[in-house]
Amino acid sequence: MKKRRFFVVVLLFAAVGSVASGYVYDPNDFAVEVAAYVPGTGLPKDNYTNQPFDNPFNALGRPTVDTFGDGTAAPGGQVVPVLPVYPPWRLTEVVSIGFGGHLILKFGHPVSDDINNPYGKDLIVFGNSFQQINGEEYWLAGDPRQMITRNKGCTREPAVISVSQDGQSWFTFTMDPEYRENPDFSDPNFPGQYGFLGDFYADGFAPTLGRIYDPNSADCAGDPNCGYWGELTDPTRPLDPAVLETDLRNTSLAEICLLYGDSAGGTALDIAQFDLPADPQTGRKWIQYIRFDNPRTSGATPEIDAVADVACCGDWKRPCIPGDINRDNRVDLADLTELSRQWLVGTEHEAATE
Repeated sequence: MKKRRFFVVVLLFAAVGSVASGYVYDPNDFAVEVAAYVPGTGLPKDNYTNQPFDNPFNALGRPTVDTFGDGTAAPGGQVVPVLPVYPPWRLTEVVSIGFGGHLILKFGHPVSDDINNPYGKDLIVFGNSFQQINGEEYWLAGDPRQMITRNKGCTREPAVISVSQDGQSWFTFTMDPEYRENPDFSDPNFPGQYGFLGDFYADGFAPTLGRIYDPNSADCAGDPNCGYWGELTDPTRPLDPAVLETDLRNTSLAEICLLYGDSAGGTALDIAQFDLPADPQTGRKWIQYIRFDNPRTSGATPEIDAVADVACCGDWKRPCIPGDINRDNRVDLADLTELSRQWLVGTEHEAATE
């Protein structure tokens, strides 16, 4: 038995050394089609071109990684990563939903309630919300260790989220049971008097992080134009739900980014709560359409950047990797930690009879 356990450890270390880490972009991990778009009224306009944010195709593909300084919140024209304090804001990056408008996106495959999805989440919605610094200060692309947020909340321009298998029968993330299944979107009271189901709405928490914070990427020595930002984050990996909006207050940008790790953030959703028909082959619930509505009385014009299918071991395209003990679709030190935690668990009877 000891030889077999040693062999498992050798295999795990071999896998850690042979499997590359980091997300590899696949457009099919995101919405691939705009099924419908009604802009609504009151759309914001670009400061430079005076054009409305009405291009729904901006919501396809991955969330924005890098944007540009606008001359106020970062030096004009300078490429800067999308950060929890500096969201995508350009005409080519997001689409807005005006009052009374809606947007419907379609995936190229069924998005399933996979049993191995991290934290039980199935979808991630990315908007352009951001963590305020103090209401007056802006991110100036300097040292993230020196930029400290204050006790201000994350901006929110909430849109109602609904999901569907066929684009006809909808299930809505609302606390009002009258509007949860097959809602009447034309009803002026939609989404109901009880409002959103928890934090399950678009363009809210958690703000997007485009690149992983890497304090060892460069010796900056006070130079605001040097490193800090490394590989792209993984937009198919939900933020740990233990990270709360209040954790982004009264702390440095560097510490915020360390809380994210390699996750890109976004609003993570679980479709298990809906009475969706299950796939007869897998026995799992699934959806293929996602809809965003902005009631006329919302007072906000939410923006959508992207929608992602959460990645996991054994989902629609990823076989389980040998050595992936914690089923997060990668083999790394977290698997070794889990192996160490479970080492010899359940072998007490075996040891007593040998």
